[in-house]
Amino acid sequence: MSVVCSKCGCMLGTLDQFCTACNADLEEKAAAAAALATRVIAKPCPECHYGSPAAAVFCRACGYDFAHSEPRPLVYASWPARLAAAAIDGALVALPVLAMVLVVDQPAVVVWFAAMFPLLYCLGFWTLDGATPGKAVFGLRVVTSTGEPVFAIQGFIRYTGYLVSAVVFFIGYLMAFGNRERRGFHDFWAGTVVVKSRRAQ
Repeated sequence: MSVVCSKCGCMLGTLDQFCTACNADLEEKAAAAAALATRVIAKPCPECHYGSPAAAVFCRACGYDFAHSEPRPLVYASWPARLAAAAIDGALVALPVLAMVLVVDQPAVVVWFAAMFPLLYCLGFWTLDGATPGKAVFGLRVVTSTGEPVFAIQGFIRYTGYLVSAVVFFIGYLMAFGNRERRGFHDFWAGTVVVKSRRAQ
């Protein structure tokens, strides 16, 4: 196995410490390359979870000061914004399902699509960026109770909480009126909360 001198391009052995053609210090070059690599590796922002270069002093998405800032408290989403976001998402989910009902003449396929599409819609967007299209319009995100991104299993649990809340006379949704964090049954069930996105503040 051989290595290439980054200065002159000469082929060298893996144990060589200096280039035999230009006398370049190979270990010094390797150390510089490693240092450069560590500077470009992304690190997540504790505020908005956006990836920034490892050497960044400030988050390029929300301006968080990696060296001195303390994480800001979560700003819980307002009810009007949540209801409006739910209306948008409801329409975006209902339209494809309605189209399937009108176009496809196979009840089993329609039922399967009507069951799976809302799940995949919510789960996909929650785990991708914490926001469905409706929530994104109003700058809302679904995060854990400590402000971390939601993982797929939490998203699935939250969705099952939706179903339970709907079956039991929507009581699970009404629970959100009775607590400061505005968490419904599905949020308590999955350990999540809906907040105002840092980028929207």
